[in-house]
Parts: sequence; C-alpha cells; structure tokens
Amino acid sequence: MSADKLDALIERIASEHGIVLSQDDPVLMMHTLNEVLLEQNEKAHAELLSNYQAILEENFNRWCEYSTKKSNSLLNSSLNNAHITRDQFLESCIQMIDERIKSEVDQEIYELVKVSRQAAIFNLLASFMILVSVVIAFLQLL
Repeated sequence: MSADKLDALIERIASEHGIVLSQDDPVLMMHTLNEVLLEQNEKAHAELLSNYQAILEENFNRWCEYSTKKSNSLLNSSLNNAHITRDQFLESCIQMIDERIKSEVDQEIYELVKVSRQAAIFNLLASFMILVSVVIAFLQLL
C-alpha cells in the first residue's frame, strides 16, 4: 500500500471515527491484508473465467469438427436418406453438446462457488481479525 493511500486512510479514519492511527497500527495491517486478499481473489476469478471461456471455445471447436465430419460422411453414404439422417444426427449432436455444456458449466460453477466460498471465509476471518484489533486498540485506550 502506498504511503499516500495509507495517509488518506489514516485521515479518513480520523475524520470519520475520531481515532488517530499510527503507520504501524495493526488495524492498518489488517486493511492491507484485506486488500491483498481481494486482489488475489480478483485474479483467481479472472483466471477461472478465462479458463472457462477457453473450455467453451475448445468444446465448440471440437463439436464443429465432429459434426462436420459426421454430416459429410452421412451425406455421401446415403443420398436417399440424407435429410432424415442429417436431422437425427444434428439433434443428437445438440443433445450431446447440451449435456456436455451442462456438465462443464456445473463443474465450473462448482469451482467458482468453491473459490468464492474460500474468499468469503478469508474475508470473514480478516474482518474478525480487524474487529479483534479494534477492540484491543479500544481497550488499550481505556
């Protein structure tokens, strides 16, 4: 945390709460720790979203390749039944993609929920530590 930001935070706490904190106050350490955790959480979410997008694009590309190969072979092998066979094949591909996307989405959602839950726990712990620090600081003032 830069000195300007730290000074601004100290000034804000002093103006809003009437308490002057020093540069080495544990409450400021908890604020910095909370900012670091939030930054890490943001980076983790961005990475998960990027991975999810790559997985979706990869699955879409595989599906395109797979459906193109299958539809071409069916058209060449059976001209009389081409329309019926193609319609059935496309429907099955759509169902396969739908199931695959659902399973991938469910997995990604589970991972996002897991990371979010961990971040929430870290934030809760950080908040509790800040609360304890404030109580200790308040008790020391008494």
